[in-house]
Amino acid sequence: MGILDKAKEAAKTVGEKAKEGVAAGQEKVDDVKTKRHIGELKEELGGIVFSQRAGTPPANADGEIARIVGEIREAEAHLAE
Repeated sequence: MGILDKAKEAAKTVGEKAKEGVAAGQEKVDDVKTKRHIGELKEELGGIVFSQRAGTPPANADGEIARIVGEIREAEAHLAE
């Protein structure tokens, strides 16, 4: 194997490692975004529950709670993958 062949092989290996690193970094970014979204949903859920307990619930409080809980479950399932 000549020097040029070794250099090509090394460059190929470095390129593959870089792609793996980018993919791993993107997964972390996606996880952080999903966790942030879950936090926002829980905050929204808390606001609705507080309104219910305070006696001023939104018109469709139960439907909104069900929607938010469903979205949280989906997001948590995505994180578990």
